[in-house]
Amino acid sequence: MRAVRAACLASVALCTVTPLAAAVPPPPPGDEHGPVKPYIVGGRDATQVYSFMTSLQRPDGSHFCGGSLIAKRWVVSAAHCMGYVVPDQTKVRIGSLDRTAGGSFVGVKQAVVHPQYDPNKPGYDIALVELDQAVREKPIQIAPRSGGAGTGTRIMGWGVTCDRDLVNDPTCRQSPKVLQELDTALVPDASCNVVDPTTGKVFFDPQHELCTASRDGQARMACFGDSGGPQVRRMFGSWWLVGATTGDGDDWEMRRNVCTTGPDGKPGVGIWQDVPTYRGWIADTIWTCKRQDGEELLAQMAEAEAQLVGVN
Repeated sequence: MRAVRAACLASVALCTVTPLAAAVPPPPPGDEHGPVKPYIVGGRDATQVYSFMTSLQRPDGSHFCGGSLIAKRWVVSAAHCMGYVVPDQTKVRIGSLDRTAGGSFVGVKQAVVHPQYDPNKPGYDIALVELDQAVREKPIQIAPRSGGAGTGTRIMGWGVTCDRDLVNDPTCRQSPKVLQELDTALVPDASCNVVDPTTGKVFFDPQHELCTASRDGQARMACFGDSGGPQVRRMFGSWWLVGATTGDGDDWEMRRNVCTTGPDGKPGVGIWQDVPTYRGWIADTIWTCKRQDGEELLAQMAEAEAQLVGVN
């Protein structure tokens, strides 16, 4: 608990050292293609309002990452997004299909990156964002377990929606105004076989990450801008959070920024953080930073565990 307390107190410093954003300046206004990855290609306009859906935005209003509201003032997102988060400047829109209007629009108090996050290693690409005020939208519950291969899921985000030349085609660099969604499924861990050329090792942590593909087997996938956003699972009439978007699962270089296919040209896969495996860290961190919020979250987790007894 002492280590968690230190992480909470040092959170502002932690959120400024994430390499992907610290090393590269934000794109100029209007150009929302930057180093943060990834957006949904091949999806559709969202078919319902997701009260927990979150857009992290720069001061100029441009979207850079997604997230999921898990408590009245806490959002879970990707650690590699936190280099863009600046307390008192970053804005957060929650619970709207339109990233430019509606829902709650609030500021950020602090961000806490998982202490084991290392951009040069797989896993632990997860962070918590504390809002500067509580919001009225209903949080999503974290599932006790994500499920095995074949489990049906859904992903959402405001990432780019085309998979052409993102560098030279400006129409591919714009984040859609309307939230996109895609029906997906968990696939065997071995499907995520992206290899780090510097080590020759597969850049995937089966203990803390989920390998995911489009449910219909077509070339559809998250892409630039969807990072940190949710992967959800439908159980007992509700959506439960199982994943947070990390990146490409089969191509280290992301050839010319192609998100939907692997090096062989076949439909590709993506990597999500397995959020249920971080439940302990999430609860401890929130409890340490704000005890009342932590107690409420722990109660929700206990209720969820009881409700889903016997569900894999």
